[in-house]
Amino acid sequence: MKIFLSSTAYDLGDFRAKIVDVLTKQKHEVIYHESPTFPAKVDLHSHDQCILAVEECDTIVCLLDRRYGGNYVGEMLANSKPIKFTISGKDARGEKLKEELEVPINKVSITWCELQRAYALNKNVITFARQRTLDEKETRRHNQYLKTFRPSYAERNELFDFIDWITKQKRNNWIIPFNNIVDFEDKLITYIKEFDKQKLRTTISKRHLTKKICVIVEGEIDRIVVQNLIRKSKIKGEFVIIPAYSKYRILQTFNEYVLPFSRAFDKVLVLVDTDANSAEQLLTFQDSIRPLNENMIMENVQIFGANPSIEAWVAAGVDEKFYRNYEGFVDKTIFVGRFGNSTIQNTRNLMKDFNVAQAMQLSRELADFVAALRQYAFEEQAGN
Repeated sequence: MKIFLSSTAYDLGDFRAKIVDVLTKQKHEVIYHESPTFPAKVDLHSHDQCILAVEECDTIVCLLDRRYGGNYVGEMLANSKPIKFTISGKDARGEKLKEELEVPINKVSITWCELQRAYALNKNVITFARQRTLDEKETRRHNQYLKTFRPSYAERNELFDFIDWITKQKRNNWIIPFNNIVDFEDKLITYIKEFDKQKLRTTISKRHLTKKICVIVEGEIDRIVVQNLIRKSKIKGEFVIIPAYSKYRILQTFNEYVLPFSRAFDKVLVLVDTDANSAEQLLTFQDSIRPLNENMIMENVQIFGANPSIEAWVAAGVDEKFYRNYEGFVDKTIFVGRFGNSTIQNTRNLMKDFNVAQAMQLSRELADFVAALRQYAFEEQAGN
């Protein structure tokens, strides 16, 4: 397996060295940032380099002790929405207390970001935490009402929130406790062997498993639109929608960026804006992506263009007359003049009245995209 090592570094150097030693002896490839062969990318922040490395691995081993770690300051996730989840604790009378947490991305640790990307890509995650940290988390939850609570061992209360977030994931959400490095090594070997067996069983019975489809889009607005297209078209399938937060990142480094997704998913659909203001510019866009299709090293990837933008697709499903007045070339400026700013909340409101059938009749590109979503969902059901 190709395994990414996720943890704080300065306090866990000995543990990280032990992990590399144990896993390398078992013939696994370990990716860790101290390595001279770490896959660093030019012009990227080190935090973003770690996230990209997660995308290229099969399994993530996460190790938690007393430190929360530095907050994420990269660019790839800068526009991500806050992480929201609920924790359970006790009030001053010992009664149950539920608290809704909302952690903005600039307050999320890089380790947390690595695991968030791993779960989004359906990677295998194995998390170990020192027993003393887990015990102190329980102490904190029994005193959740105390806003002045300061842990004696853990660095910050946010570490406890991170741990609780892991336990709320749909899979691989078990926290494995350890007391010392000897105890940790024994458990590491045991769990890695189990994941090896699981991977072998998965490989043998792969044709019987439900296929997973990844849709890569430019940003959060695109993600909301695609999510609604799937829901309103009543397409049943296992879809994961990944915002790249950069059209340049998708197109200029296409094979490098998309390859990890093609390995993790059965089918990958890439959707970008054409940014065309005329039929001639649309042809120019189609010519520009033709080399990507011809030189693509991944057989399970397909590229689509929202013409001239994802906002035009929204307009097609909301206001047919307006869309026809511009012959479909509704760019972002025209869209804002009619519907207001392309914000997350405005997009969600507009999608409530979105007519999929109408939009598919007006936009051939949208119809082709929905047809592809439906085709692969149908193949999933037929294969089961």
